[in-house]
Amino acid sequence: MNSSVAQAILLILIAAVMNAAYALPMKLNKKWQWEHSWFAFSILGEALVPTLIAMATVPLLWTTYSAVPGKTLILMALLGAGWGIAMVFFGLSLSILGLAITFAVSLGTSAAVGALIPLISQHSDRLLTPQGGIILLGVLVILVGVALCGLAGYRRELKTHTANLSRKHNYGRGLSFALLSGILGSMLNLGLAFGSGIQQAAKQNGASVAMMSNAVWLPCLYAGFIPGAIYCYFLMRQRKNLLQLKLAGTWYYWPLAASMGLLWFGSLIFYSISTVKLGDLGPTIGWPLFLGAVVISSTALGVVTGEWTNSGKNPIRVMVCGVICLVLAIAILGFASTIHAAESSTTSLIGTSNEY
Repeated sequence: MNSSVAQAILLILIAAVMNAAYALPMKLNKKWQWEHSWFAFSILGEALVPTLIAMATVPLLWTTYSAVPGKTLILMALLGAGWGIAMVFFGLSLSILGLAITFAVSLGTSAAVGALIPLISQHSDRLLTPQGGIILLGVLVILVGVALCGLAGYRRELKTHTANLSRKHNYGRGLSFALLSGILGSMLNLGLAFGSGIQQAAKQNGASVAMMSNAVWLPCLYAGFIPGAIYCYFLMRQRKNLLQLKLAGTWYYWPLAASMGLLWFGSLIFYSISTVKLGDLGPTIGWPLFLGAVVISSTALGVVTGEWTNSGKNPIRVMVCGVICLVLAIAILGFASTIHAAESSTTSLIGTSNEY
């Protein structure tokens, strides 16, 4: 494995831990319902915090967008809106299924969709190559791992809520939310895959290669935070608990929402840097690598936070098998990226020899 790929995988692992942990502060908001916490996160974590970071890391940020075709910005906004709807489904699933299963099903589905679309639309010539075959194998192994994680969650529910029929019904609803979240959530990666024009404009204005992707995220996030904020506001009005946002002793819930944004957007920054190191197939290989690592991290956090207490040995064994599949998928996709690097290196050497 060459140094660039090794660095990319290390960055992805760091990003995965941050992403898996970003929802944990919600557990401290005891006086708020889900809609209050997600409303605060939508505004602070998905809009304000990314804006401040982008302004600090991309010189002439707002000028950058004037150099980009309007259709590109519209595409980013549409992809961001789809991702924003996915975040609503993700939050709803999280409140039903818990940390481990929501991350496994949602992010595993997103890994598959987010890898296949860029591969087919931008690199269709590689589908029938050894590298394309290995990428498809890695995605397939991810889907197997996700299926096992979902099965583990279902068996956990049967073990801990055998007499609660409504809980079983809720599990199916939560699983549907997680699947929809995964399909629509892949649109955020598509924004990065199709936003190279914004990256180049940011680079020309002085942004570093490491930080130029921060300019791509903003158009997506601005369109994306709106569905979540609107939906949560609607829920608060419907349930007549809007004033709970101002309850005594809840002032620090807002900084917690901002901290969620720091962890979450920070994970995107590390991920986007890793895609640069992975080369032109960065979003195709990096996205399933990233989300597979997030599932592993979130599973570990789910165990630490007690989500699997009293679930019995069988569900845990199935979950471990699912995690093993995801680890294997990471190895497979990492190997796929080295094949491309080796092929590029060989091509470069042949070109050099022909010049002489």
